[in-house]
Amino acid sequence: MGESVSEDHVKRVERELAKEDSLLANMIQQAPGMIGMALMFIVTILIGLWLQPWFNSAGLQAFGESGSTQARWVGLQLVSIFVFTFLILWLAKRHLQHVIKYGLLFVLFLALCYTTVPGAHILLVPEIETESFVFTDNQVIDEEVISLNSDGSMVTQIVRWDDFTVENHTFVISKRSANTSLEWQHEINSFPGPPMITVMEGNYAYTATNGYWIWSFDKTNGDILSKYACFQAADWNESEDDVRLIQGLEGSCVTALEVIEYPDADFEQVKGALYITTGANELVRMNTFNGTNQDTYENTSYAALQAKWAFPQLQLNEGHLEISQYDQDSILLVTSTGAAMILLEETSDAFIGGTPPSGWVDSSTAEWIYEVELENPITAFTVADSPWEEGEKLAVVGHQDGLIKTFIIDEDIDKPLGMFEEEKRFKGGDSFKGPINAINSFDLDGNNGNELWIADADGIHGLFYSSLIEYVTLDLVVDEQSQLSVDGAEIKVISAGVINQTNMVYSMEIQSGEFDYNSMYNSYGIQLSDTATLIGLAVAIMLMIALMIHPEWYVVNTVGVIVGAGVVVMLGVTFVPTLIVIFMILAAIYDAWAVYRSKHMLDLADTMIGLNLPILLVAPQESGYSMLDEKDSIRPVETTSMDASNENAPIVMKKRKKPKEAMFMGLGDVIFPGMLVISCVNSIQTSGLAVGISALIGGLFGYLVLMGFVASGRPQAGLPLLNGGAILGYLIGGMIFVGSAAFSFGISF
Repeated sequence: MGESVSEDHVKRVERELAKEDSLLANMIQQAPGMIGMALMFIVTILIGLWLQPWFNSAGLQAFGESGSTQARWVGLQLVSIFVFTFLILWLAKRHLQHVIKYGLLFVLFLALCYTTVPGAHILLVPEIETESFVFTDNQVIDEEVISLNSDGSMVTQIVRWDDFTVENHTFVISKRSANTSLEWQHEINSFPGPPMITVMEGNYAYTATNGYWIWSFDKTNGDILSKYACFQAADWNESEDDVRLIQGLEGSCVTALEVIEYPDADFEQVKGALYITTGANELVRMNTFNGTNQDTYENTSYAALQAKWAFPQLQLNEGHLEISQYDQDSILLVTSTGAAMILLEETSDAFIGGTPPSGWVDSSTAEWIYEVELENPITAFTVADSPWEEGEKLAVVGHQDGLIKTFIIDEDIDKPLGMFEEEKRFKGGDSFKGPINAINSFDLDGNNGNELWIADADGIHGLFYSSLIEYVTLDLVVDEQSQLSVDGAEIKVISAGVINQTNMVYSMEIQSGEFDYNSMYNSYGIQLSDTATLIGLAVAIMLMIALMIHPEWYVVNTVGVIVGAGVVVMLGVTFVPTLIVIFMILAAIYDAWAVYRSKHMLDLADTMIGLNLPILLVAPQESGYSMLDEKDSIRPVETTSMDASNENAPIVMKKRKKPKEAMFMGLGDVIFPGMLVISCVNSIQTSGLAVGISALIGGLFGYLVLMGFVASGRPQAGLPLLNGGAILGYLIGGMIFVGSAAFSFGISF
């Protein structure tokens, strides 16, 4: 009978213990603490998301923009965690808790400021609205722009066809200043050629040609300095039928440039040369002589063939984007099919190896050749000052598809001919929407030299200083092959070669507007406010005082959430997601080792609880809990084996210890998943928020699993489950919403 009573007693005890150990019952019992902890987890990350745009605009990456993809900085962060843990435990063993407490309080104050100061700015400092630029003046001039000059001025032409006889065809050549005011103008008979010209700006003059005649105009007053013929004019009878080509000058003159090499040459001695490009893709040098324009047709000067060279197939006879003398020794030719800088030589080489093939011509010396694919022609070009190297020039080439390439102009020709090094510091090559309609370089703000101005299909972009930040954006789309210029604060867009439907002649349209320096610059970075800064600091100070005077759980949690949000956003904008994943994996491994093997993480947690510092979040499980009374260790109770002599002792039911009145979770358990969420939003351009939310959901799933272990009486290291869940959420969300681009960030050491 006694045996039966004993067995019933044992079964009753077992049933009671089973009831207490029920996982579901325990989770229900601990639900208030679990829900409170989850809410703090979510709120911390949400505050970080709220702060993220401000941190990003302020450029507050801990290791700069380039450091966001460099793995060595993650290693530094991990080493810092090791050093921090070791230092705290070392001080605790020496009973220097006051050093730990006040040292950490100072660090916590700085971390608080990462949230309170930016938060005060977000709440109190209004965003600056950028005023839109508009054209206020529109002017149409019935002249076609044929050359935009290095000083901002332009050369224009008016084509005048005579209705009755070709002998009366004329053209009007004009020079207008940057503000379009007329500087000089001449009307010239074009016979036997058409009344249309191309103009090349040179060091000596503006040299114009209509294919039959060549004129050099004084750049200041427009006087005709010299006139040459592209045909045999010495005995010409002034009729179309008597026009004969000069031997060796195959094809008409497409462009021409006069250079003066010996300005003080004696009568009939060589004074310089004409460099003529022809329809046969040849560059011809014709020597010019002093005083040979006397007693000739219309004072035409004499020129003699000196040498010729073949140059790259640029199809100059179909139009050009740039033709000019670049320096004393070279000319720059740019068309839609390519660009070349060609050396102005005096003599050409003879053919080596016997009789030259029919039509053979020595090749020109090209300092630079740039060829493009037919489906992506050049649409804009300029020579600009380098924003990185003083005195250095860049060739800036814009294309139909929006691509922009920049090349360093090397005047020393110390590289293989035809090659200019591409400027790798220009990062905006594929940032524009094609076609590129204009590229110019001028100084709007009067500081630090010229800016680079680019007009694409979206508008006009002003890129400033060596960083090429787009401080000006004009939401104005201009016509192809337009020109941008500035006169003081007045920005002008010149649309060249527009057909005037009224009189069916080419016209140029000049649109202009005043740029307001105070309201039209794009606002970047942050707008600092002394008031917001002081308020943010005051809030941080008040929280620290509350923590020191009354470190109750709600004060600890408030400070902990705010500190956690600041750290989350600071590290989240510092690293790209793939680096943070590496960081999280390494930290999770360390956390597991520190909890299960070395157990020093438990010592660290006990130290923080004893000091009532917000390195832990506290979730009370019942009312009346006070952290000030918390004396228990977070370490599990050590169990000892039962003595063999007590095996037969009567079994007595012992009431289990009441569950702990609060749950604790290290702040790092929130920070690591939060870092990944912020980094996804910050680094993934498309659907970054969706990927970040996926990581947050994954972290919450890891938290649920973690709480299951805790409810069953088996406290666990938090990071393996929390980090693992967040990483899994990131991987799944990245594949669903973005694809492989969510994981490709060009990681380097």
